[in-house]
Amino acid sequence: MKILYSTMLILIVSCIPVRAQQFQILDQYLVNPFALSPSFAGKDVIIRSLVTHRSEWTGLSGHPVVGNLNIDGTIVRNMGLGASLVLNKAGIYRNFCFSLAYAYHLKLATDHYLSFVINPAIYQNSIDFTDLLVSDPDDPMIKGRDGMSETYLNVGFGLLYNWKNLNVSVSFPILFNNRSFYYNDDYQHLLTMERNWLVYMGYIQPLPSDFSLKFDVLFRYNQFNPWTIDLSFAGRYQDSYWLGILYRKGNIIGITAGIAIIHSILIQYTYEFSGTAMMGKSSGTHEISLGYILKGKSKPKKEETPQLKDYTH
Repeated sequence: MKILYSTMLILIVSCIPVRAQQFQILDQYLVNPFALSPSFAGKDVIIRSLVTHRSEWTGLSGHPVVGNLNIDGTIVRNMGLGASLVLNKAGIYRNFCFSLAYAYHLKLATDHYLSFVINPAIYQNSIDFTDLLVSDPDDPMIKGRDGMSETYLNVGFGLLYNWKNLNVSVSFPILFNNRSFYYNDDYQHLLTMERNWLVYMGYIQPLPSDFSLKFDVLFRYNQFNPWTIDLSFAGRYQDSYWLGILYRKGNIIGITAGIAIIHSILIQYTYEFSGTAMMGKSSGTHEISLGYILKGKSKPKKEETPQLKDYTH
């Protein structure tokens, strides 16, 4: 039995911590904040949809692969809806998540908005025993089984504050801990969903000649896991071309570039590499996103009615 536990632990941890994989953060959020926080659902867009493929630490056996599809948009004034689908595989571990989002955007004052979101989700986590090698094939934990699987329902909540080109978001993707059917000392944190939260800040500084600078900061925390932080900086031209750099705690560096065709069809590619442990052992992480965004048209300024002069006096 202990051999089984050890083998499973080595296979999973050698790829990436299991609990961190349950809530995958993609670099897609740099152009699509809804992928990070559902509180952005329908914010300043009529419709937005992106599909992303991410292959982490390629070259390593059992490296994580993530696929993501999300869509959001405006339903009526001040309200947005969204949906997200994530498929995630790392070694013998697999995760599936489908979530919905309802957001309400409240105007506090001129250029000041506060958004609220609630997003129910269904998760399925599983471990595949098919290719698992153990010294005792009659171990009762795996005998007659192809794997272990559990399905959970959970709900998330988030807040977003927006002022002109500044966005600050606090999100709780998973509010409640789910108790595992395999609850014991060895499995209590393996397949369960655990509380986590994140804080995001994004700011765009306009520059002359249609140029701008975009800054992003992301802090995230998973229960029973170390906290992480992302810092990114990008230069943009007419919101159609961008090139940036990202730093993630753990000496991970990312280079990102993208283009928006006719301001609507987006293509973004990100390459990440590690400056320490992964150097020379992996060809890095590759992420590519393809999407469509239709933004709301800004309302034209109301022309002032000329005043008629009074010549009667």
